[in-house]
Amino acid sequence: KGAGADLATIEKRILELRDDYQESVAITYREAAVAENFRALAEEWREATRFQSSLSQITAHPVYRAIVQLGEEVVPVLLRELQRRPEPWFAALREITGADPVRPEQRGDMRAMADAWLRWGQAHSFIR
Repeated sequence: KGAGADLATIEKRILELRDDYQESVAITYREAAVAENFRALAEEWREATRFQSSLSQITAHPVYRAIVQLGEEVVPVLLRELQRRPEPWFAALREITGADPVRPEQRGDMRAMADAWLRWGQAHSFIR
């Protein structure tokens, strides 16, 4: 197995990620690795917090914190995830970027909050 197996796995995931996000842009191996790491962590986080209703507990969960620790490299992945389905990635995006494009009247409206972040992501060249 060794590194060849890892490379084959990453190449397969690159193709899957491109399909998932319906983008025709080139994606580097590093971006694919970050996206794959995010996907694994996000699945674990969703499973661990699916019965929690407290946003502060959900965003304080150790796996959510591990996603935040991925830093700026995970921002495009988080934004693409918001395109697919709005989830509470807003706190992670705020913490990582220092930005908050959500207007007060949009708070609580997941779709409006996601749209605000997606516009921000496009304006700052994190997504196309």
